[in-house]
Amino acid sequence: MICETDHIFMTGAGAKLHYKMVKRVERDNTPLVLIHGQGMCVEDYRSIFEPLCENYTLYLVDCFGHGESDKNAGLYRCNIIGDAIAEMIQKKVGNKSVLTGHSSGGILAAYIAGKLSASVKGLLLEDPPFFNVQPCEYENTFVYKDSFLVSHEFLRQTKEQEYIVYYLEHGYIYHYLGQRFLGKDWVRNLAQEAREKLKAAPGAIPELRNIPAKSLHGFLYWNKFDLLFSESFYTGEWFDGVDQEQILKSVKCPTVYLKAKTRYGKDGVLWAANTEESASKVMRLLKNGYRKTVRSGHDIHFEKPRHFLKAMKILEKMMRKQEEEGTE
Repeated sequence: MICETDHIFMTGAGAKLHYKMVKRVERDNTPLVLIHGQGMCVEDYRSIFEPLCENYTLYLVDCFGHGESDKNAGLYRCNIIGDAIAEMIQKKVGNKSVLTGHSSGGILAAYIAGKLSASVKGLLLEDPPFFNVQPCEYENTFVYKDSFLVSHEFLRQTKEQEYIVYYLEHGYIYHYLGQRFLGKDWVRNLAQEAREKLKAAPGAIPELRNIPAKSLHGFLYWNKFDLLFSESFYTGEWFDGVDQEQILKSVKCPTVYLKAKTRYGKDGVLWAANTEESASKVMRLLKNGYRKTVRSGHDIHFEKPRHFLKAMKILEKMMRKQEEEGTE
């Protein structure tokens, strides 16, 4: 039987961090800390709770600005979030943990693995956007055009109150599809349909006629997300006080780098977390890394859970090998 419990951890600085512990009642498994990506929360991993609980006790953390954790723009920095989660791990999880993080959560997981190098035995990086996510790097990327820029412009206007409606009308991907396939009025009609649906069901994810529900997966937890977190990426402040290269150099444990296949739109925009050049740089900087590329969208554990679980098996083999070599 799987048991779920919710917990609040107060950091030494007085900030509230929510985490969920999920485990099989009859087992005391290795701790696995999971850190979600931007806009998500602990619930984004629910579809893989059961298979992961075969070998692990799960500790799923809501980053600041997400879920039930504190929402305060002053907390939206890699080092502040990373230090808070590291403190939680030391005080509530214990030694010899395994970490995994998706997207920006992958950058956080790498930061924590370096900071707690004596306590972390393995790391799975799920499509982290290393070297294509700061202002000097991101201008021709999907995440900038379809997320950071759109949310920044939404925060600067007052006409539209519903972010989903604003996104559908101004987001990069729907304009791209409209211009190439569906006509110039498509995004305007799409936004109007969403606006009408939200009037009837405020706060719900609107069911739209011409869009598959899974394409709005990123909005499932939007009512618990602070858009100022996205703004910290737009401005680059999320990286204040840290260096991406140094984060990766500090990781000493076995690491699986799970990357979604690199793709570009017909307009040359990068439709991936990072380029092949950036991915190769990640591998050069990791001391004990293994790269696995899969044909998937960015949210691999949701879209292709089988590949995510296979990557965990690869990491387990790497950790066993290191343990065996360490005892010889």
